[in-house]
Amino acid sequence: MNIAVVDDEEAIREQIGGFIKKRNPDFLISGFATGEGLLAAGTGFDIIFLDVQMEGMDGIEAARTLRQSGMDAVVIFITGIRKYVFEAFDVSAFHYLLKPIEEQKFMEALGRAAEEAGKRKGRKE
Repeated sequence: MNIAVVDDEEAIREQIGGFIKKRNPDFLISGFATGEGLLAAGTGFDIIFLDVQMEGMDGIEAARTLRQSGMDAVVIFITGIRKYVFEAFDVSAFHYLLKPIEEQKFMEALGRAAEEAGKRKGRKE
């Protein structure tokens, strides 16, 4: 599984990366501080954990751009603000987690996302 973690706070990227590694040490993790950084990577990610509020391009806009380019990654938004939940579903978000991140909820979402990403990969091949 190729996973992107996009958050302007390094501590949050590290926390999420730690949770992912705890779940499966073989998952590949790429961290980005901005939506622009994610888009510039151009790599086909299976799962993207995406903060909503960031400097420059916000997470919703980054997801919209990814969807328009045809990327079918499983997108999970992580934010401290509930009001963006409806916008998140406009870009086919898989899940929406609130900060501070609870490890158990995160692990549940990651498990379901990995399952979904596996199904999507199977359909492509």
